[in-house]
Amino acid sequence: MLKRLRLKDFKSFVDEEVPLAPLTLLLGANASGKSNFLDALQFLHANSFDLNLEQLLNGDQRASPDAWRGLRGGASEAARSGASRFTIESDWDGTVEDYELSRDTGQTLPGIPYFVLTHRMTCRTVPHPLLEEESLTRDGSTARTGALKGDRIEIAVPPGWHSDGDNTQTRLLSANRSVFAGFNQSARTGYLALWSTVLDLFFSRIEFLNIQPSAMRDYGKKSAPLGEEGRNLSGVLARLCEEPDTKRALVDWMMEFCAPEIADIDFVEVKELGDVMAMFVEKGGRRVSARSASDGTLRFLGMLLALRLAPNGSVLLLEEIDSGLHPTRIRLLVEYLETVTRERGIQVIATTHSPVILQWLNEKTLRDSLVFGRVPDHEGTLVRRLGDLPHFNEVAQHKSIEELFTTGWLEMAL
Repeated sequence: MLKRLRLKDFKSFVDEEVPLAPLTLLLGANASGKSNFLDALQFLHANSFDLNLEQLLNGDQRASPDAWRGLRGGASEAARSGASRFTIESDWDGTVEDYELSRDTGQTLPGIPYFVLTHRMTCRTVPHPLLEEESLTRDGSTARTGALKGDRIEIAVPPGWHSDGDNTQTRLLSANRSVFAGFNQSARTGYLALWSTVLDLFFSRIEFLNIQPSAMRDYGKKSAPLGEEGRNLSGVLARLCEEPDTKRALVDWMMEFCAPEIADIDFVEVKELGDVMAMFVEKGGRRVSARSASDGTLRFLGMLLALRLAPNGSVLLLEEIDSGLHPTRIRLLVEYLETVTRERGIQVIATTHSPVILQWLNEKTLRDSLVFGRVPDHEGTLVRRLGDLPHFNEVAQHKSIEELFTTGWLEMAL
């Protein structure tokens, strides 16, 4: 799980460091920096691709529907205005069992019940993109797992570990991509390979959910994944509903969400092509296909399935999580988010402009929410944990969360 993120000179941030919880909501006015925060996480995710830094920032030019489009604004707007480089630092935690390292690397690990990896990278953006520094540290040790300096990597092995010949310097083939993530294997041997594999897995499990109801209305295939936009909704539903208990759980959620009430989910199948179309059966017997379902229904169902199918350890990013949902149905979404992040080890980081969502959060999740803002006489975006805002406890006792949200108190308290 992502425990902490620090952004220095990245987009609208001067130097901000925040903790992150299993369910973290990002609050703030338009253009306050919430999307820039998510951009930083998408940039880390892209480091798990076989791309160099210029491609990560400006986009993969290969003609492919799933090609990486690059960071919003590209290299020219990745660093804060007036700066020529940016730094992203992140803390990740987990257990060896979570990631089955011995299977991935072919090596046997000593027992490590819990670890924290700290990754830091500084990227120059002008005159051309270049990775200037990068380090990977385990458990806050002063001995680095590995650090990029110029065109060399310095590797240090903490006491008690076998070095396997790692305690040397290895010349890099290139400094235009992450040493520790993605496909840059030239510097990975022995001890370093273990923790590079973990970091790469962390980055690869960051996923931006861009659920689009307009893309979810066609026939699907049982064998295909859901897809980033939820495009294969009917196919995934058909596959999951082959298991009676799973189907009952999905119907129960939809029964609460939809009006009129949904009593069953059925499917129309074109066996020659292997295509299926989801049919939602209302309590009175009327059948509504995914083609005719409301945007709110499809969006809720798409998020439900994406969260259900995400591997343990996933970090899911969503913008405007309440979009298209009626206020009376937001409680269901909050309930599901808190349940899935607690029980499945999945992390959700999402933006919202809805005070209704805050009203349904449990106290800990509410306090763990992050407030973003731009204030006079302070350059760049400020980010603070809601529970750490001055006088939050006293004010919250006398005013509703909705009032704090809609009157601008949150931004003023920054």
